Amino acid sequence: MTDSVATPVTSPLPRPARAVAGARSGAAWAALQSPAPERARAFYAKVLGLRFEPGGGPGGLWRGLDAHGSQVLVVGRAYTGTGPGVWSPCLTVPDVRGAAEQVRALCGTVAVGPLPLEGGRGVLAADRQGLGLTLWEPGPGARITEAVRYRLHTHDPADALAFHTRVLGAKAHPAPPDATLLLRGTRPLLSVSPLRTGAKRPRPRWQPDFLAGDLDRAVAAALAGGATLLVEDAPAARAGRASLRAPDGTVFGLVRG
Repeated sequence: MTDSVATPVTSPLPRPARAVAGARSGAAWAALQSPAPERARAFYAKVLGLRFEPGGGPGGLWRGLDAHGSQVLVVGRAYTGTGPGVWSPCLTVPDVRGAAEQVRALCGTVAVGPLPLEGGRGVLAADRQGLGLTLWEPGPGARITEAVRYRLHTHDPADALAFHTRVLGAKAHPAPPDATLLLRGTRPLLSVSPLRTGAKRPRPRWQPDFLAGDLDRAVAAALAGGATLLVEDAPAARAGRASLRAPDGTVFGLVRG
């Protein structure tokens, strides 16, 4: 599966910490399959201040850790030619076996698992629009990063919401102007937004938003590393967020936090 989106993202992910007092994220790490993983590691090390270490696994995965040792990003090689990379999220669930059963019941795909994963148990799955995701049941003492939020951009938000609310055990809350935020209790999991279509019909895709303590420094590092600030999001950088296209063609966000 490749990410062939060529249009900018303009709908912001709502800031959960403001919408829900004291909220912690239900999202865990982000996963990137990149056609140039070495360059991707160097890029995100500078932009996000991560330290990468070998993570093993098929294809030679690398784990990006923050200053506290929490896993924020996993980078692997995409074997899809020279196209853009592909993002997929890791989302926490209280019962990974039950979540896998829901995926199958809702016509999604469970490719691998449940199996031991990062101090818990996880499955590699895809929703019924073909978007990959990891579902993870953290074990006792497992580290959960607070540094990532996720947006799902799709032509069929209603279908995505029907699938993900049941799999994740979440409730949907409107987030104007056009997004819907999925919460489990007070924990934000992801937001769902309609894709804006132009001359080309872009594919559904995930976009991570990474929290950045110094947004201006992170944006400057991204631009110096070859990223492009999406024109329609340029004013948003002054409002505490920015969307950028990385050198491997993937779109990601930076949010002051």
